[in-house]
Amino acid sequence: MPKDEMDAAAPDYSSKLQIGKKGEIAVNAGIYKGCYPSRVEDVRPDSVALAYPIMKGALLPAYREMNFTFTLEDGAALYAFDMSVRRVDTQSGPPILWANVNGSPKRIQRRQFLRMSCLWDIKVFHLEGEMNNSMSAAWFPAKAIDISLGGYKFVIGRNILGDTAFELGDMMFVRFELASAEQMLTGRITRIVRRGDILEVGVGFDSLPVSTEKKLFEYIRQQEIMFRE
Repeated sequence: MPKDEMDAAAPDYSSKLQIGKKGEIAVNAGIYKGCYPSRVEDVRPDSVALAYPIMKGALLPAYREMNFTFTLEDGAALYAFDMSVRRVDTQSGPPILWANVNGSPKRIQRRQFLRMSCLWDIKVFHLEGEMNNSMSAAWFPAKAIDISLGGYKFVIGRNILGDTAFELGDMMFVRFELASAEQMLTGRITRIVRRGDILEVGVGFDSLPVSTEKKLFEYIRQQEIMFRE
């Protein structure tokens, strides 16, 4: 095949996968199934370098041709790239995972779940903060301003956080009361907006227990009916 035809056939991902872009690696099968924060470190015509994902304080085991999805935010949209491990570089500098990009990115619909406004008193716990400094780890009071079956958004004063810094991909615990029962759920930060001395933080749930999902669905449904009336 002539070179110009090969170039035309190759997926165009360079406009989305830019060095420094933060995202999330999702392993969708196997014993290492889960989501891991990462970042684009280098982009080449035939491969992409990602910051090596960490699992429980150690490098995530990865083998050649292991399939995964890399998701990042670009403007107002989310894009998912199907990738496979090309090689692992742990010898020269920070660990790097080199990956093949299998096709063009897929745009993800942000609002997969109906999101309802709320004003709930909640408490959040920053897991990365505990890992970095267990002496300062604490539950912080915050205010949830909307919620869905996929996640929630909360606001918190920067004065409450002190030295604690949130980053995209950080794991959070949340506690709140729903249907007269306390719920404690895990999730990862998907969005951070700074508005003066206030942080507005979006979190996507890792998963919902069946009982919690049912109660939350009933709450959202009731609010939707009241809103329409």
